[in-house]
Amino acid sequence: MKCSLCGGKTKRQIINYEARWGKKLYSFKDVQALVCESCGDISFSHQVMKEIDRIIKKHEKPERYEKVPIFSLQKALSHKTAPRPYDKKNHQENLLPP
Repeated sequence: MKCSLCGGKTKRQIINYEARWGKKLYSFKDVQALVCESCGDISFSHQVMKEIDRIIKKHEKPERYEKVPIFSLQKALSHKTAPRPYDKKNHQENLLPP
């Protein structure tokens, strides 16, 4: 089968898939998917998508729960790339606190 995005060749694979529903994040393992070997786009059969929707909507009990740390990449990068404030009086740049 060809990729609907780039026309590349797709391959059947078992993957892990994450889906957001409102503010909640759901993680599915052992999901049958078609993955493009060129661009990495993932597509699912109608049956797989229907089952994912059903599980989320019915609030089925998961196998397990995991805590997931959340990071702000923008915040992390701003500490590294932010310009240093200039001190006119001493004609030097002040170091920002870590």
